[in-house]
Amino acid sequence: MEASPVYKSFSRDKTIEELLYNTSLWKSEFDFIQIESAFIKRLIKAYPFSATIPNMYERLQLFILELDNFEKEKNTIAEKIKIYDHKIENPEIHSLESGDFYLPEDEKLAEEVFMYLIHYKNLKIQIFEYMHGLIK
Repeated sequence: MEASPVYKSFSRDKTIEELLYNTSLWKSEFDFIQIESAFIKRLIKAYPFSATIPNMYERLQLFILELDNFEKEKNTIAEKIKIYDHKIENPEIHSLESGDFYLPEDEKLAEEVFMYLIHYKNLKIQIFEYMHGLIK
C-alpha cells in the first residue's frame, strides 16, 4: 500500500503577489473539479454498464453521494479562498509589502486544499477502477 502524500511548505517568504497567484491556482483547480465531477455523475447516471453485477446500482449511488459530499466540501473551501483572496487583494486591509502577515492563514488553507485534492483524486481512482469493469 502506498503512503499518502503529506503537505509540506518550503517557503517562509511569500509576497502578496505569490499569495494571490496561489489563490488563483486553487480557484482554477476547483473550477475544473466542478466540471469534472458533474461529468462523472452524469456518466454514472447514464448507466452504460453491464447489469449483471450484484449491488452495482447501490455502489454507483454511493459514488454519487460521495461526489455530492465532495462538492459541498469544495464549496466550503472555495468560500474560504474567496474570503482570504479578498483580504490579501484589498490594499486597505494590508499595509505590508510581503505576505508574512498572511503566511499562517495561507499555510492552513494550502494544506486544506492539498488534502481535499488528494482525497478527491483517491475517490476518482475508486470510481474509475470500479467503472472500468462495468463498461459494456
